[in-house]
Amino acid sequence: MLDDFYLDVREGEIVALLGPSGCGKSTLLRCVTWLEPPDDGFIEVGGKPFGRTRVGAGVIENQSRTAIDRMRPSIGLVFQQLNLWPHMTALENVVRAQCVVLGRPRAEAERRGESLLSRLGLGAFAKRPVHSLSGGQRQRVAIARALAMDPAVMLFDEPTSALDPELVGEVLALLKTLASQGTTMLVVTHSVGFAAALANRIAFMEGGRIVEEGAPQSLLASPRTERLRAFLQHAAPERLGTVAPVAAG
Repeated sequence: MLDDFYLDVREGEIVALLGPSGCGKSTLLRCVTWLEPPDDGFIEVGGKPFGRTRVGAGVIENQSRTAIDRMRPSIGLVFQQLNLWPHMTALENVVRAQCVVLGRPRAEAERRGESLLSRLGLGAFAKRPVHSLSGGQRQRVAIARALAMDPAVMLFDEPTSALDPELVGEVLALLKTLASQGTTMLVVTHSVGFAAALANRIAFMEGGRIVEEGAPQSLLASPRTERLRAFLQHAAPERLGTVAPVAAG
């Protein structure tokens, strides 16, 4: 549940949402994509209202399902479970949504898919079924599928939760590459080290609200609230090495 929640993510910024289980991090991503419509409040993507808008003085109107579906591809969401089609090839996973949702000609969608998979180091695996790929490779297919829709912002729900330490570093390197290219990202994670290595800004959540936010170095070194201090004291030791935060855009 979210309560009196406000977050502004600037273009090209990487914001990590940190907090204990049940604090509302994943719920936020589902609200932002209107998979779970919020009871109140407003969402804007690229300066445009999404899901609900003001149409006059004191008049609020929910957008039609058609309008929501038209705008939803501008928000790329990589689920924790990835939600790939395991029997299809990596390329088909990237192509299918482009054709069905965006209406792209198949030849164009294939060119876009092949380019993205090659860019993510999966060119040699494009024709392999997803079930035969490693966890890190499947993660990259899911990212390629989201990027193929040319989103204004990328959302990641616990991108490292099911990966071993070696693959965590692989995913971190990939997201750092996207960050260096100016990709706007909102990343939900339990990992303090991952958030510190990737984000320009960390927002710490508790009880559906942002309790504290700021630049990773200052926030983690000198937390202002007792709740964040307690969370950091109980955070499991992480081995991501010493990685400098990524500058946006």
